[in-house]
Amino acid sequence: MFDTLIRNARIITMDDAAPIIDMGCIGIKNGKIAFIGKDEPPMVYNAADIIDARGNIILPGLINTHCHAAMSVLRGYADDYNLNTWLFDKIFPAEGRLTEAAVLSGVRLSAAEMLASGTTSFSDMYFFEPSAARVIEEIGIRASLGNGVTALSDDFDFDTDRGVWETFELIRDWHGAANGRIRADVSIHGEYTSRPDVWEKLASLASKHELVTQIHVSETQGEQLGCIERHGMTPVQILDKYGVFENRVLAAHGCWLTDEDMDILAKRGASVAHNPVSNLKLASGIARVSELLKRDINVSIGTDGCASNNNLDLFEEIKLASLLAKGSSLDPTSLPAYDALKLATVNGAYAQGREDEIGMLKVGYDSDLIMLDVHNPRLQPIYDPISAAVYAANGSDVCLTMVQGRILYKNGEWFSIDIERAFHDIYNVAVPLIINR
Repeated sequence: MFDTLIRNARIITMDDAAPIIDMGCIGIKNGKIAFIGKDEPPMVYNAADIIDARGNIILPGLINTHCHAAMSVLRGYADDYNLNTWLFDKIFPAEGRLTEAAVLSGVRLSAAEMLASGTTSFSDMYFFEPSAARVIEEIGIRASLGNGVTALSDDFDFDTDRGVWETFELIRDWHGAANGRIRADVSIHGEYTSRPDVWEKLASLASKHELVTQIHVSETQGEQLGCIERHGMTPVQILDKYGVFENRVLAAHGCWLTDEDMDILAKRGASVAHNPVSNLKLASGIARVSELLKRDINVSIGTDGCASNNNLDLFEEIKLASLLAKGSSLDPTSLPAYDALKLATVNGAYAQGREDEIGMLKVGYDSDLIMLDVHNPRLQPIYDPISAAVYAANGSDVCLTMVQGRILYKNGEWFSIDIERAFHDIYNVAVPLIINR
C-alpha cells in the first residue's frame, strides 16, 4: 500500500529514458518513489492518500545551488550599487549587526518563499549555520550548509575563527542529519576574502570528510584581474594550486572564467552554479554556460541572496539562463528548455552530492516533487510540459511542494512554518538592527 498516490498528472521525470509521462501516476512509500508510470498500479497498491492532479504538471523539486538564505532580511536594502560598494560598504556592515535570532528569521522567511515557489533543496553559505540547521530540520526542507570562511585580517586564527569552528560543529552534529536532508559543506567565501594557508586547511578538511566545498569564483572582472595582480594567476588557477579543486567543488558565478580555468574545472569535475539574475543586477557579467556545458562541466543554478536578487524564484532563473545563452550566442537552439531545466534538477543534485537521491522522479529516489497549477491563462494551451515549465511558468504557479513524501506547502498554506511568526520576527527582530544604525 502506498502512503500517497498522485494520479492524472503530466509528469516531467528528468530521466532521459522517459522524460515525460502524460497523464501518469506516482506512488510514494516511506518517503521514496515506489511507482511511476502511465497506467495506474493494480488495486493491491491502494494508497492512504490519493491526490488527483487534474492534469497539472509534476516535476522534481528544484535545487538552488547558491543561496544566502538569511539575506532575505536585507531584501531591497542596498539596490543599484556595484558589487564592491554593495558588499564592502553596505552588506558587510549590515551583516555585522545581525544577531543569531535575526539570521534565523531570515532563514525561516526564505524557506517559506522557496517552498512556495518550488525549491525543495538549497546550498547555503552564511553564518550561524548550526543554528540554521535546527530551523531547517524543523521545517522539513533539504539543505547543504557551509559557513563561508573569510580571513580578511592579519590576526586571523584558524583554530579560533567562528566560521571554522561552526564548520566543525556542522560536520559533527548535522552532516547526514534529518534523514539525510541536511549536509555539511566546507565553504570558502572567496579568493579575494581569504588566503592560501586557509584554503589548504579547508581543502584538507573537505577531503577528510568527503564534503562538497562551496566558494565564490570569478564573479566580477575586478575580482579576476585583482587575483592575477596578487598571484599571477586567476582565482581558479591559484585555488587549484592549493588543493581546493581536488575535492568536489561547487563554484558560484564563474562570469569571468578563462578557457584555461574551464579546462581545470573540467579536469577536476567541479560544478559551476550559474546565478543569472544576481549577476545581471550587480552588472557582474554573464557566465558562458553553453561553453561550460560543451566542456562537460556540470552547471547548476542559484539565486544568490535576496539582497542581490530580491527573490528566490528558481523558475525566473531557469528561463533567464536559457534566454541569456540564446542571446549571447545569437543561437536560438542554445540551452533548450530541457537542458535549462536540468540546471535546477539533475545538475543541481550532482552539484550537492545528492545525485542518487533527488533531481529526477524515478523509482528508488526520494519523493521531492512539486506540482504546477496549469489551470490559468498563462499556462494554456500546453503542447509540451517542459516548455510550459521553463518558458511560461513562474514560482507562483506552484500549488504543492513535497519533500521525502511529506507535503510542506499546498495552495497557499505552509504546514511546517508559522508564516505570521516569520513576518513578525523579520520586522521586530531583524529590520530594527538594519535601519537603526
